[in-house]
This record gives sequence, structure tokens and C-alpha cells, in this order.
Amino acid sequence: MVADIKVKANTIEVTNYIKSLQRKIPRNIQKGLAQASAFGVQQITDKTQKGQMPDGGRFKPYSEQYKKSEAYKKKNNKFVDLTLDGLMFRSLTFKVSRSKGTLFFRRNTENKKAFFHDAGIGKMPQRPFFAIGRRDEDKIREIFNKAIRLWVNEKVLLEI
Repeated sequence: MVADIKVKANTIEVTNYIKSLQRKIPRNIQKGLAQASAFGVQQITDKTQKGQMPDGGRFKPYSEQYKKSEAYKKKNNKFVDLTLDGLMFRSLTFKVSRSKGTLFFRRNTENKKAFFHDAGIGKMPQRPFFAIGRRDEDKIREIFNKAIRLWVNEKVLLEI
């Protein structure tokens, strides 16, 4: 028995389909990166303002000298939350490119404060906060993958 197979392909249609994929996937990648970056900013802010380090545990306590200062007396809460006037965390944001999301501080002053706290430079004790905890890394991967899966699922359903 002999079988004839004929394939009809409209190369313009195939080319246009591939181009549409190239246009749509980057949008979903950027959407996933934006959602993951926003989650990262939220986690850093929330955990720090609760006095928690990225992977758990508490920050080193304030020094006795700082506890006697006017700045400490003005604080509403007395645990280490790296917040005095809120400028540092209001400056924390993110930007997304085609292939990555970057978390940063908009103001250079806040960036320096964050660096000194995170690295423990000068008189500052090291209080690492500007990081993503292991559990949060998994959640970020999940958020990003969900954005890509949604696109794939929508595309498959549209073609059926």
C-alpha cells in the first residue's frame, strides 16, 4: 500500500505566526518579571519592617548609645526595623527589562543607607535585609512561571 502525504503550508502565515509569538512572549516575560519584582520589593519591605531578616531571625538589637538618642525616642516601635522616617522604603522600587527585573533605591541617599545597614560598614552593625529569602525565591519562581503558563494555556485554548 502506498500513501501520499501532501503538506500545504502558507509560509507567510507561518512566518507571521512566529513573529506574533516573538512579540507576545516577551510581553508575558516582562509581565512575569514585573509581578515577581513587585513581590520581591513587598517581601523586603514587609519583613524588614517586622524586624525579620530574609531567611528568618531577628536583626541585631540597637546599641545602648542609640537607645539614649533622640531618634530612638521618636520611634513608635522599639525593635529594629531600619525605619526612622520611612524614606528608605518609600524609595525602594524595581524596573524590568526584556530579560531581568532589578530592585533598587531611587534616591542615592537611601541607597547608601541601605548599603551601610546591609553590609555593616562603619559604626553600623550588619543587618542584612536587602535580599530574598529561600522560601521567597521559590514563590518568585512560581509567580514568574505562572505568567508564562497562563500565556501558553491561553494560546493552546485559542488554537483548539
